[in-house]
Amino acid sequence: MDARINIVVIVVVVFVLAFAVTLTQYENQAISQDTEFEISDELITHWLEKYDPSEQTISVTGSATASSEPDTLIVVLGVESEGKTANDSLSKNSISLNSVISSLTSSGISEDNIQTSNFRIYPLYDSIQDSNGNYQQILIGYRVSNILSVQTEKIDSAGNIIDAAVSSGANRVDNVFFQLSDDKSQKISDDLIANAIRDATQKAQKALVPLEQKIVGVKTIVIHDNAMLYYDAPMRSSFDGLAMESSMKSAPILSGDEEIRTDVSVVFYITSE
Repeated sequence: MDARINIVVIVVVVFVLAFAVTLTQYENQAISQDTEFEISDELITHWLEKYDPSEQTISVTGSATASSEPDTLIVVLGVESEGKTANDSLSKNSISLNSVISSLTSSGISEDNIQTSNFRIYPLYDSIQDSNGNYQQILIGYRVSNILSVQTEKIDSAGNIIDAAVSSGANRVDNVFFQLSDDKSQKISDDLIANAIRDATQKAQKALVPLEQKIVGVKTIVIHDNAMLYYDAPMRSSFDGLAMESSMKSAPILSGDEEIRTDVSVVFYITSE
């Protein structure tokens, strides 16, 4: 009988100890969680300074545009050659292209302003019908295409550049277009920023008049630059050199104005008048 009582007592003691340990772990976990989610006074102060719900702002977009004549001409042209082998086609192409480059430099174009914009070499196939009536692809040669980009400040020399290139072996004219140089474009954009901010300010002031509010500061300014190309005329063509040479001498290639636009997004601080 005593043994049974002792066993019961031992079981009760073990149960009480286990319950106490579990309760202690739970309390420690609760304290840990409270500590983990505690927000410091410094963080609260920083949040209020940055996201003050009481601050009043108005967001406005301003814009300014300007037109300018281009100061850069770019002509994209080159040579396509075919041969029975890749080496044969490449050799023909190199001879013609070197002649084109020499002609361009003789006409006043610096070699620094002549760059390769595209180079391709690929096989040519023909379909041959066999005795069974089936068609097979037969390799008949290779074609090499080497395209140059010619850039110059002489924007009225497009016809002369094409004429010099065609007369010396060029048989591809892909494109002629005009653009602003980086320096000129940047200068215009810089001047437009101030005008765009003035436009945003005037819009904000007009919007605040009926609300009896006024601007007291600037929170943020974001600048967006946009350039609208005025001329980009694809002229992709392959041709007979002699026929094209005579026609390009009288072909009018005219430039137009390019429109530069700058947009700004401004957030103003406002208050009651």
